[in-house]
Amino acid sequence: MSSFIVRPTNSDKDAFRVRLTAVSLLGLRLKPGDTCQIHGPTDNPDGKKKLAIVWEASGQGLKDTVVQTSKLLQETYGLRLGDKITISPSSQKIEDSSSVTLLCDDLSLDARKVEFWQQYATSAYSAIDECIALSQKLSFRVGDDRVDLRVKDVGIQDSYIARVTRSTSFRITNSEESPTQTEVNFFPVRLAGLEKQISQLQSIIRRLTRADLRSYSKSYSPKQGVLIYGAKGTGKSTFIQSLAESGWPSVVKWTPQTQLSSTKSPRLVIVNSNHLSRRAVDGSPSHSNQIMAIHSLFEQIKGTPTLVVAEISHPNDIDESLRSVGKFKVEVELPIPSSLQRQQILWAIRGDDLIPKDDLLQTMAERTHGFVGADLYDLFCTTLDIAIDRRDAVEPVATPNGDVAQDLSENYIPLEVSARDFELALSQTRPSALQEIFLETPNVHWTDIGGQHEIKRSLQNAIERPLKHADRMAEFGLEPKKGVLLYGPPGCSKTLLVKALATEAKLNFLAVKGAELISMYVGESERATREIFRKARAASPSIIFFDEIDSIASRGRSGGDLNVLTTLLNEMDGFEELKGVMVVAATNKPMAIDPALMRPGRFDNVVYIGPPDFEARKEILEKRLGRISYRPAATIEADATRFAELTEGFSGAEVVGIMQTAGELAFDTDHNYVGMADVEEAIRRTPKSITRDILDELESWNAARRGP
Repeated sequence: MSSFIVRPTNSDKDAFRVRLTAVSLLGLRLKPGDTCQIHGPTDNPDGKKKLAIVWEASGQGLKDTVVQTSKLLQETYGLRLGDKITISPSSQKIEDSSSVTLLCDDLSLDARKVEFWQQYATSAYSAIDECIALSQKLSFRVGDDRVDLRVKDVGIQDSYIARVTRSTSFRITNSEESPTQTEVNFFPVRLAGLEKQISQLQSIIRRLTRADLRSYSKSYSPKQGVLIYGAKGTGKSTFIQSLAESGWPSVVKWTPQTQLSSTKSPRLVIVNSNHLSRRAVDGSPSHSNQIMAIHSLFEQIKGTPTLVVAEISHPNDIDESLRSVGKFKVEVELPIPSSLQRQQILWAIRGDDLIPKDDLLQTMAERTHGFVGADLYDLFCTTLDIAIDRRDAVEPVATPNGDVAQDLSENYIPLEVSARDFELALSQTRPSALQEIFLETPNVHWTDIGGQHEIKRSLQNAIERPLKHADRMAEFGLEPKKGVLLYGPPGCSKTLLVKALATEAKLNFLAVKGAELISMYVGESERATREIFRKARAASPSIIFFDEIDSIASRGRSGGDLNVLTTLLNEMDGFEELKGVMVVAATNKPMAIDPALMRPGRFDNVVYIGPPDFEARKEILEKRLGRISYRPAATIEADATRFAELTEGFSGAEVVGIMQTAGELAFDTDHNYVGMADVEEAIRRTPKSITRDILDELESWNAARRGP
């Protein structure tokens, strides 16, 4: 901290820059653009900090003991030329204001003019990245009309100044207006599909800002803490931003260092999620201090019309003590939107335009299970990008005067968005709810899997019926089954079959390898399992596919591994209904699976996926031979028939591997094609992994499961 003598600056531009010599900046360990705190000759009874931005003074001859300041800064901080002040670095930044309140002494200003000047002030400052200060005088003129205003509140609790941005709104009041008369109008037009959540916040705000409610009961106190939670992209930040722009006289972005004074005016306090998290930092001194500071915050605001709001992915992610009465007791979920809500969101995104048409928007809404608002906006823009590129690819056409247009704008081709544009955009857009646990996007079709037609039909009935025809099943008194277990020898297309089913049925697909859920950290595997089911519910209708489920659900598990199994059982038949989610698991070792998973209501649909039969092997081989440079001895069909006879007992994966080996043999011998001899040699070189013992063991398990 160093002392300086106040001197004037040559310009009032950037009024809250204080200009020092390079030597002075070095001594203070500050660089141009840093925030500093000014300590004047008089103390601040209101506790507000006098902040400014340091800058290097231009010109020569300035002494190292001098600070150049603007007239506005002097007036704001009560400084006079010649005063001796001290300057020190400040960790507190000059915050962006969400709402600025302006005072107008002209009592004749009617509501219409107040609305006009509020919009004018917001527009005039929207492109100016400057600071505004308490008591600063502002004058606006439009034609013969003029209004003189003074800044009453910058929206930052413990600072005289705030930065005005494009999102800052201005509100005009008069000197006779009582602070308790201020109305907060939370009617966001850009939050489609959230009418229930908006109504809930409106009720909380209305109760909070009505002073007469205490007259009903001295024990009554309105709720002051609201936690907004939901999956990534559901609009949590936009929701809070809209709330901040609803006319609050004061909006505070809280940090643990923030000190709030008592107020009778409505005030919104926004707490960053970083200060709430319980993960990774539990028990650390800094974490404990943050939690204590939030408890202190709620003590400070008791009896004031202050609302504290924060966003988080899930309420379980915050410290448990903050979810008690008097803290963040109100939890408002922004859900994954339904089909109707997705349609409302798409209409809001489209606005007054007529592109895309209503019927295509409805199709987009119906086809985007699991998409949140951010995903829908991305999909909407991608669809338009594809439509624009398609239109621009059209060759120039003749203009009315017969010339060829030199500019695309002269082509007179209106933009039309087709269903094909949407399909292409949909293939490029992945739902946010699934991004973190998608191992791969299924792109496997029934035609990619040879044979096994009966098994394909069985899987379609087992999985598509409960997910797509639940209402019709209810009419027949059929209870949808929750889980399907696929078992059989390795390499027999269990995973491919599930992927193909998800692709053909257009279902969201969450693939998880059982071994990847096992974590060395206590409780982490259980948390990951719960998160998978939560996201699957959010993105329903969906399939959760557990490959190698025996690695997490085998007999004789203990400790953490047993906890994972218990979590899996609870998710499948616990209190929260597993609606619109089908759990499919695959294993090579069904005899190792804990019997608890095989009880009714869990994996009660068991399907055996055995080695491919003759027709399946022939179909696989025909498909493979048709894709490569193969020279048949007779015809591809005849050769495939012979190879199918030679591969009796091989798994599907081994049959595919045989064709890979045949290609390598032909390549290594510099042949221009693969021949019958190459395939026959590949068959001789490939050992069978499926033994009679393996098949007998699987048959014995199935017989024991069915009973006598």
